[in-house]
Amino acid sequence: MTGLESASPWIGLKAAALLSAMFLLSGCSSPPAYREWTASPDVPTIAYDECNEQVDHTMRLRGYPLRPLPETPQYGYRKEIFALCMRRKGYATE
Repeated sequence: MTGLESASPWIGLKAAALLSAMFLLSGCSSPPAYREWTASPDVPTIAYDECNEQVDHTMRLRGYPLRPLPETPQYGYRKEIFALCMRRKGYATE
């Protein structure tokens, strides 16, 4: 029995470890996957609904009515908060 035969199990483990490390690192070389995603047609609707919920929450915290009449100052306040939320999400007024 030579020394090479007794060392072969260690060589196999080292080779397997080296191959698995190369396999794991090869996944790091590709560009980020999020750039391949595109927005679905429902995104503006979802952003609109999320902003409505946020504005309702803010109005509730301030003690204002949730759906104020257009002639009240709270209506303008609600409109400004909503516009700010939509701008944060990347939308502009049409």
